[in-house]
Amino acid sequence: MTATSIDAERRGRVEIIHMRRPDHGNRVTQQMAEEITAALETARRDPKVGACVLTGRGEAFCLGGHYQGAGPTSAGRLEFGRAFIDLAQAMARLGKPLIAAINGDAHAGGFSLVVACDMAVMADDATLGLPEAAKGLFPFLALAIVKDALPKKVLFEVVYGARLMDAAEAKALHLVNEILAREEVLVRAVAIAEQASAYNPSIVRLGRDLYYNMRNQSPAQALEESYFALAAALAAGDEAR
Repeated sequence: MTATSIDAERRGRVEIIHMRRPDHGNRVTQQMAEEITAALETARRDPKVGACVLTGRGEAFCLGGHYQGAGPTSAGRLEFGRAFIDLAQAMARLGKPLIAAINGDAHAGGFSLVVACDMAVMADDATLGLPEAAKGLFPFLALAIVKDALPKKVLFEVVYGARLMDAAEAKALHLVNEILAREEVLVRAVAIAEQASAYNPSIVRLGRDLYYNMRNQSPAQALEESYFALAAALAAGDEAR
């Protein structure tokens, strides 16, 4: 039986998902991507889960994708890519607050996982970056997620320079919300998740889904989407009274 590459624990209404490949920098394999996706889908359907936290075991949050593990064939690499895309989409459709507890470095695909979360708490000695170019690659999958989180000039500076950002710069660029000592990161992320899960879950889901649905819409489309979400929220509020 293949060992799992994640583990999960419940603290109150918060589901904590740990990436568990510390000897490999918690690099995401196809198996890990599929397991995180499944864990998020389970959390999405479970009314006892109000929010989720994503973090890593060991010294790193996540140092990217483990492309080598996909094998030498194009088919295997495409399957890996599809699993990573499915993971990003599962994060977007969770319908519940999702907080990153950045316990260590988050590079390449790991950086994109941070951006894909709603909020993030970062260890003061951790770094964020897209260093793929220095290794003969380009942040192809990560780019689709990170592109909207950084100004264009900063994005390409980070990519072309394979430059790593420290916690202070990450916060100045609004990539993370808080900076704490490494040992305090998870506790604080769980506290944020607990607060966010204290509200009406139906309303939070409608609002969060609205945000992720609006990202690639025109202003007119976004207004229409907002109109229908507001109507649904008001109806849900009437039912609750």
